[in-house]
Amino acid sequence: MNILILLLLILAFAVVIFLVFRSFRTSVRYSIPKGTQIYGDLISEGKLLRSNRFALTGKPDKVVMSGKQVIPYEYKSTNADRPREGHMLQMGVYFIILEEMYPDKKIPYGVLRYREQAFRIDNTPRIKSAVLEITRQIRGTYGVPVRNHSNSGKCFHCSFKEGCVQSLIR
Repeated sequence: MNILILLLLILAFAVVIFLVFRSFRTSVRYSIPKGTQIYGDLISEGKLLRSNRFALTGKPDKVVMSGKQVIPYEYKSTNADRPREGHMLQMGVYFIILEEMYPDKKIPYGVLRYREQAFRIDNTPRIKSAVLEITRQIRGTYGVPVRNHSNSGKCFHCSFKEGCVQSLIR
């Protein structure tokens, strides 16, 4: 009986070592700095983050706080040899939202991770201006996009249902 307990303890120790190693390897692979994960949408459905000032919403895959820095991460399942414009604008939306949510923190950059490589996207006034200009163009003179369906099932499964003022399921 004592040998069985000893074998179970050794097995448990081996599993812990494996999980720690895998976690470290994942952190290196995705360029994740040491810090506390304060938001995640990869494993479970994260809540919709929003900027009330600019009426923007988004769901980054992960947000890490490291000291006085907040770093958003977005993972893409495709390959790219350089960051795609739409994905950079998506990161710009996260910058705007996180700056509003954490006014005492710095959001110096975000990480845009494609299947083969990661890119650092710097938080610049240019990227935020581009996001706000495109937002202005989309909203036009009406202020908010108009829902383009009458199907409550679409609203029920929509990841933006929390922030939608035109939801059919409230």
